[in-house]
Amino acid sequence: MKKFRRRKYLINKPLQFIYSGITIYLLLIGIIVVGIATYYITLDTILSQLEAQGGLLQAYEIVRSINALIAKRVGILLLTVMVFAFVLAVYYLHRIAGPVYRIEKTLNDMAEGQEVRPVVLRKKDFFKSLAETLNKVIEGQKGSKRQ
Repeated sequence: MKKFRRRKYLINKPLQFIYSGITIYLLLIGIIVVGIATYYITLDTILSQLEAQGGLLQAYEIVRSINALIAKRVGILLLTVMVFAFVLAVYYLHRIAGPVYRIEKTLNDMAEGQEVRPVVLRKKDFFKSLAETLNKVIEGQKGSKRQ
């Protein structure tokens, strides 16, 4: 059996970009919610401790300088995470987009009356049961054409 190797990672660009965007969007929501919750819990604790010691005005100045530092670091971190998540999403969504592309191409060829070969998917691809069902249909059509 011929071993299939990826030649292109962007087979179905709209599908892969949409799902990559959704992945990044969900990831960012989680990061933002956890980050904000952690920040406000920590900030509240710091201000409570400094207020108990009587240095509330000084505490706000310290927090303001910490906020500027955190904003820079979080911005760089979020950008890095978004790029990394996008690359990984495209890489892993190739396991979905590749089979969808092959199955769609086979169905279009069948609709045009062209001779089609069975759909062969890679080891880690999704939709193997769908490809097997389509292969049964292809075999059934070949059998009915012979008779």
